Amino acid sequence: MRQIWITKIGPPEVLEVKEAPDPEPKAGEVRIRVEASGVNFADIMGRLGLYPDLPPIPVVPGHERNCETRNSAALRPSK
Repeated sequence: MRQIWITKIGPPEVLEVKEAPDPEPKAGEVRIRVEASGVNFADIMGRLGLYPDLPPIPVVPGHERNCETRNSAALRPSK
């Protein structure tokens, strides 16, 4: 999967595109396919170092996304 990372505080140029393997869901989790992810005010403020709830950097931002469930078997009870 392709990810955008905030690698340090700064202008848009601090964002880096990285590739990562698709994650496998654990028990009680689902995997989603993100078709699009928006950049919102919190993402921009986080990149600028002005959003107190941003997880520690480096971090993949993204509070808004358009997605579909890819594997929900992890949530179904076993028989």
